[in-house]
Amino acid sequence: MRRKFPAPHASRWQDMLDNYEDIFTARGAAYHEAMTRWPEAREEELRLLLELLEPQAGETLVDVPAGGGYLAARLPAGVRYVAVEAARPFFDRCPEGGSCTRVLSPLSKIDLPDRSADLVTCLTGLHHEPDVSGVLAELVRVLRPGGRLGVADVRLGSAPDRFLNGFVHEHSRTGHRGAFLDESFADSLREAGLVEVTLAMAPLRWRFSDSAAMVAFVGLLFGVDLASQDEIREAIAEMLGTDPLPGGGIALRWGLLVASGRKPV
Repeated sequence: MRRKFPAPHASRWQDMLDNYEDIFTARGAAYHEAMTRWPEAREEELRLLLELLEPQAGETLVDVPAGGGYLAARLPAGVRYVAVEAARPFFDRCPEGGSCTRVLSPLSKIDLPDRSADLVTCLTGLHHEPDVSGVLAELVRVLRPGGRLGVADVRLGSAPDRFLNGFVHEHSRTGHRGAFLDESFADSLREAGLVEVTLAMAPLRWRFSDSAAMVAFVGLLFGVDLASQDEIREAIAEMLGTDPLPGGGIALRWGLLVASGRKPV
């Protein structure tokens, strides 16, 4: 029988935090700590859109929102990387210099010129924005004609949805109320002006050396500060599931809805 995790009784901020900038101004430092301490944990996820869009030397890739600029180190040589970030704790950690540029800007009004990007990526940040159509309009605006957009986010009704908007929401002072994507997102991309739209579910695994690392990572990444490590471990097992890795280690089951489209020439 699946255990029902009780909601904690504690003072919470979540009613005030309803957009990406506010949420990650509050918990971006902890998120970045998780990504820094376990940089390979989400390797499959971080490479997801890069493998879809296949950036080439000489192209400019704009990453919105960029978090701490985690995609930069995974780009092929010669690709110019532009990190667009609204939350200061993330922006301060984005790479700057050489082929990397960072821009502090609201996601709904990106401080970049029209047609300045060959590729635009949006990895798991859209569900925190109240004006999705406004953000999409900006992502398309900065694309050059013929450029491509790739978006990956949690699918509505999936196990990650239930974990984040259920367990995490009830066990974090900042809460988690993601507006996740479904198959109608393909129509949203077409309405934003894109063609050759694709939409598919991508199963993923987050990889760790052991269960303790997995639990610590999840707690920091999602700001789960009102649950014990045992409660986090049990919620992962019951709501997401895990697999043993060959040679040792553990994988947390995850998955994202992946969409792409091209701006007409």
